[in-house]
Amino acid sequence: MKFILMNAEHEVLEFEIDFAASDIRVLQKLDGYSYAPIFFKEDMLDHCFRDFIFSRVINSTRRDAADIMAALGVDSVLELSFKSYGLSLTDCYWYKPVGTSLKWEEVSCFERDYDKSLGEAILKRDYAALAKADLLTPDLTLGGVSKKAWVNVDGKLMLLKSEAGESPFVERAELLSARLTERLLDESDRLTYTHRDFCKESYIVCEGMIKDHEELVPAVQIIGMLGCHEYNSLKMISKDKQMLERFTETVRALGVEDIDSYLAKIAIAFNLTLAGDCHTSNFGFIRDLRTMKLRAAPLYDRGRSFGCFGEPMENGQLSAASVAIKDPRSVFLILLFNSTVMSSSWDYSWYAPSRLAGFHDDIEQMLRGFPESPDKYIELLKVAFDYQLDYISKTAGK
Repeated sequence: MKFILMNAEHEVLEFEIDFAASDIRVLQKLDGYSYAPIFFKEDMLDHCFRDFIFSRVINSTRRDAADIMAALGVDSVLELSFKSYGLSLTDCYWYKPVGTSLKWEEVSCFERDYDKSLGEAILKRDYAALAKADLLTPDLTLGGVSKKAWVNVDGKLMLLKSEAGESPFVERAELLSARLTERLLDESDRLTYTHRDFCKESYIVCEGMIKDHEELVPAVQIIGMLGCHEYNSLKMISKDKQMLERFTETVRALGVEDIDSYLAKIAIAFNLTLAGDCHTSNFGFIRDLRTMKLRAAPLYDRGRSFGCFGEPMENGQLSAASVAIKDPRSVFLILLFNSTVMSSSWDYSWYAPSRLAGFHDDIEQMLRGFPESPDKYIELLKVAFDYQLDYISKTAGK
């Protein structure tokens, strides 16, 4: 089948896809190619495009992926994403079948009041309703392993993500991480995450951060531009001074004036929440399609914090508690291994340690009382938090 990759109303390129073979081939660049994803390289266009397409699919290991595919009569997550023309709420890309006269305003999920029943059916696991729903929604391109969908909540379009899994500790750790960023950063610098019950199930909830004619550009795409794919975390970038300079100058040239303070904000937030996944898909930038300039994106994705893991470890636990209690030094070894090296070149003028006063009480309130966070582990988390806070404050000169 032949499609045109569109960015809003701009025709980027024509391509052909064989779903049975998962074969994707670029046929030709079109007049709107300047609106292509920022990391596309001329000499690797087919490879880059394939990566792009597969970044816009539901994870095949997601617990409800097989049920969704069965309900919609498809054999792969790739084919599933094309059922919705690849529509998303993180950018304006979509797949237009060759020979059709569809227009952006007819399919856009930003301005169009699309049918929300698909997302609701996914969360309810109502697969009979799912098969009858309008598929032109952003719900079939959502990555990650968590069950999630965009739903109308009190008149606002919100992303609901199930993180509780086998224990509410996973969700509570993410909400605690969100609470820290609320203390640390101004509202414009981060997404707000809250809790909500939907159909007797618990969800993490947040609004979108992209508007029509904008797109999220994760840092991994900048790394792709630089041809340095082995740099998969902010830690790896920051500890290599040459790479940090290349990354910073590239982003600054693309329009991000506050990159030195932005990187400091990301590093401090992830270090203080003892998070181990500040990878290059977990922070990034927003490109305005009218000016083609970038700006820093608000801080997003607060999961996998405070020694929390989304899937059981070898010992069947969802946290590092049992290991940490047996050998407290392991907390600090893990802490040092995951921590981002704070660069002296970053801007810390915004940083106010006083905003974090009393955060031990937040740790108590949010995490105490779960099997995955026994009392001894709570105390270790407080010590580890103080250790990071001291390191950050000394580096920032505060």
